[in-house]
Order: sequence, then structure tokens, then C-alpha cells
Amino acid sequence: MTKTCTVVATFSPAAGQLSAVRNFLLNAAIEVRTEQGCLFYDLYEEIGGKLLFIESWTSREAWQVHNGAPSVTKIVNFLDGKLARPALVQEMYLAEN
Repeated sequence: MTKTCTVVATFSPAAGQLSAVRNFLLNAAIEVRTEQGCLFYDLYEEIGGKLLFIESWTSREAWQVHNGAPSVTKIVNFLDGKLARPALVQEMYLAEN
């Protein structure tokens, strides 16, 4: 049985970059949602200004394909120099007994 892969990617925009990063990521999400295996790919904003993609994929393999997709290359290139610290990406799976 294939497990659904859930990912939380946290971005900490540098000073003065929040609006630009938010707008870019919102637009990037539109493209990502069309990728094979994407169940959802939604951007959230913490009160403190961090941005989080909460995403779900049909499998780890689908998520790994996404990581090599042109959409991710665009995101990485755009974010270069616009974050206060590197993005934190957490891959997780539903805990079961």
C-alpha cells in the first residue's frame, strides 16, 4: 500500500521581501497543482511573517518527481537572495499503530 506523502515547506522572507515572495508563491502554486500526484498545494502565512506550503502527494515518488519539476526550479531561482534563512522542508507520513 502506498502512503500519502505530506510536506510542509517553510519560507522566512528577508526584510522587505514578504509581499514579493507571497505573490510569487501563490502564482507558482497554480502550476504545481497541475502536476501528476498533487492532492493539494496550499500557501499559508504565519502571523510572524513566515510562509508555509502545506502539500500532499499521492506517494513519496510523486513528490520526488515534483522536486525535479520546472516549477520547483522556478521557485528556487526566484527565492535566491530573498530569504532570511534556507527553506525548511519537512516530509511526513500519517502515523499508524
